[in-house]
Amino acid sequence: MDTYGNRLVPFHQKHLPKLMSWIGSQQQCTQWGGPGFRYPFDSQSFSEDCRWKELPSFALENAQGELLAFGQFYNRLDHCHLGRLIVAPSARGRGVGKQLVRGLAAQGREALHFTQCSLFVLKNNSAAKALYEKLGFEVCDYPETVDWLDECHYMIAPMEKLLEVEH
Repeated sequence: MDTYGNRLVPFHQKHLPKLMSWIGSQQQCTQWGGPGFRYPFDSQSFSEDCRWKELPSFALENAQGELLAFGQFYNRLDHCHLGRLIVAPSARGRGVGKQLVRGLAAQGREALHFTQCSLFVLKNNSAAKALYEKLGFEVCDYPETVDWLDECHYMIAPMEKLLEVEH
């Protein structure tokens, strides 16, 4: 994917220090990585908890190769589930999140062959929720009972709508 000079590439060890620098507190770490993500972290514990070597993990880079965003996808309930989405603090509000989500969805569709995409978003993250809704995601009931879900919305979007070509 190459949009506005940005490109989605497989995540690499070289991206790790920058990604780690975006998460500066226990609260941010838990919100982004989940309740089992250790903080404070070092590169080893971060890599283990993030599982970037095991899960399809991607970096959105600018034309100079600088990391702008990170995300992963995997099969969750027969949906291409997007997880651990994060945009560089300096790149927020510039369309990077949209590029990341659409790029991950395209990669996920190719790899998993699902017709729907899902994700979780914190209820207090109104900017991210608005972006996801603009891309075609809708809040749905999660079919399983989990403790932490009261803090999140579960959202689903049809791949077809999510990946529509814009005119």
